[in-house]
Amino acid sequence: MKNRIHLFAILILIAVFLYLSYQVFVGVGRLQIIFLNVGQGDSILIQKGTKQILIDGGPNGKTELAELGKHIPYFDREIEAVIVTHPDRDHIGGLSDVARNYKIGKVVETKAEKDTAAFGEWREIIAYDGVETVEAVRGDEINFGGVKIRILFPFGSVGAAAGDANNSSVVARLDYGGNSFLFTGDLETAGEGQILKSGENINVDVLKIGHHGSKSSSSEEFLDAASPEEAVISVGVKNSYGHPHAETLSKLETRNIKVHRTDEDSDIIYECKNPESKCARAQDLTKVKFWAKLWGK
Repeated sequence: MKNRIHLFAILILIAVFLYLSYQVFVGVGRLQIIFLNVGQGDSILIQKGTKQILIDGGPNGKTELAELGKHIPYFDREIEAVIVTHPDRDHIGGLSDVARNYKIGKVVETKAEKDTAAFGEWREIIAYDGVETVEAVRGDEINFGGVKIRILFPFGSVGAAAGDANNSSVVARLDYGGNSFLFTGDLETAGEGQILKSGENINVDVLKIGHHGSKSSSSEEFLDAASPEEAVISVGVKNSYGHPHAETLSKLETRNIKVHRTDEDSDIIYECKNPESKCARAQDLTKVKFWAKLWGK
């Protein structure tokens, strides 16, 4: 009898633990857009319930997995889609390890290639796993739970030997109710100009600044057309490139655009409770802090 009581008590504790885990890690229908602090690189996790979209994977697997582990529930081992903006190492270096540790539903990327070990390993592992690969072109959409992610750029097929990988970056817009985000990869002024000429609507609430805030991105015209309230710069601490450039920061300041930087703020998290409410910056959403408080650490 005592053994049965102990077993029953253990089952109740497990049930409570799983329930709390679900509430803390997943939330109830809220959307999160998380600019992961991966150092000098890009990685953005879009998460609603148990559905995740990952844009880029940072420069290395160890950092990427640590970041994902902070935000994706431990019981959720699938990422529904990975969008690869372009094949530079600081955007794909961690994706091979992501593919080894999570089931990837599909990959959205251009046909641009890079003669590097990181790119070769990435292509080899998704081919081995038989992951569906979709070519990223303007007009393609990913929809889930009221979230719409639309590819704005490139306008057509990108050749394998694309000379300028930055200006072939996949640019995507996220809309959720009245909230909007623009993700620009490493797009530079030439690519920005093409988008502006197309007449595509890029007016958004939050803009991910292209190419880590380099001088070669974020033209005056592009910033005016986007007209964001806030901007995010994904950049490494004291990086050797001098990112973000003072000129870019000055443009943002002149337009009264509030700037968040991963080198200063670590993970930058926006939380959207529902389509009717405004997405807001979450200051203390990290699950690790919750468990630290729970265990008195």
